[in-house]
This record gives sequence, C-alpha cells and structure tokens, in this order.
Amino acid sequence: MVISKNVFKDIRNTRTKRFLRSIYSLGTIAFMLSGCSFRGVYLYESSDQGTPLNSGEHRNFHFFTKDPNYDTGINLQSGANYSLDITILSYWIDSYIEKNEDQESIDERGFANSVMPYEFLGLTRRSKEHRWFELMLYQSRCSRESLRGITELNVNGENGSYNFTAACDGELTLFVNDSHGFYGNNVGYANITLSRVN
Repeated sequence: MVISKNVFKDIRNTRTKRFLRSIYSLGTIAFMLSGCSFRGVYLYESSDQGTPLNSGEHRNFHFFTKDPNYDTGINLQSGANYSLDITILSYWIDSYIEKNEDQESIDERGFANSVMPYEFLGLTRRSKEHRWFELMLYQSRCSRESLRGITELNVNGENGSYNFTAACDGELTLFVNDSHGFYGNNVGYANITLSRVN
C-alpha cells in the first residue's frame, strides 16, 4: 500500500491544528477565569471577623502558597503601620518553576513573566501589574487601594522586614500572584510574623 506525501502532510497539519486549538482553548479558559481578577475584583471576599493588633503586638502564622486567599484572622486599622517578617521554610515552586530570572530560588518576591514558557500566560495572573508568585496583600473592604505586592513595600535595612500602612479598617488576606484555578500545583510555605508598629 502506497501513501502519498500529501496524506502525511494532511495528517501533520490536522495534528498541528488540534494542538493549536487546544492551546487556544486553555488560554481562553484561563483568561476567562482571570476575568474576575482585575485590580480590585476578586473571587473571594474575606469575612472581616478577625481580631485587631494593639501597638507592639505581633502574630505568627504559616502561609502556604497553595492557598488562593489566606485569611490571616487579623483586622488592620486604617492608617496604622505594620511590618511583615517572612521566613521561607520550604522551597517555593510554581508547577515546575523553581528559579527566578536570576537563577535564584523563588521567594516572596516571585519571578518575572519572562520565566514563563509563553509570555501570553502573564495575562492570566490575578494582578497583571505584579510579578508571578509575588506575595500579595489585600483587604476586601478596600481591595483596590490595599492591593500591594511585597516588592512595593519598604524594606527595613536592619532586619529585612517589610513595612506598610493599612489602607482601611479590615481583615488582611494574603496570596501569591498566580492564575485562578491553578493554585493546586504550588509548593512551599513560610512562617510570617505580622507586627503592629504604632
């Protein structure tokens, strides 16, 4: 039996088209899922049932990168100053990505979009203005004003803690900047100490 070159070409073209359609479909689904994540809009809201910290008080908790909305249980007070001390206890890995653009292990500062295999995937992350896997802070009562990446915070040169001022009264929620629906393949956790400075 003789099969012409055109048949092989048709088979190859069909497989290529199917593959491209699959990629396009996955991209479309991911983009739709991220449609609820424009700056200030989230799939989940925090309960604001947390407890406040008095000046000089601190609270420790374990943060897992798999958690798409980690409820700290702490209510921040508008205008009060806070600091975050972060100790990575287990390697942070996003699916198979273990290193940032400088070939260093991923930490709370995340990694650049250039590390992703396809640039367009950057459109699917919850905050397009921030780095992949960057630790994010927000309060649901004022999510637009409070949404911040860890790299935007002031760093204390002496102890390496991150300092910020609360944008409003309300509970603090944390997450790594990833695509909605893709937190299950995240690895890693950290010990975080939140302190009220004043």
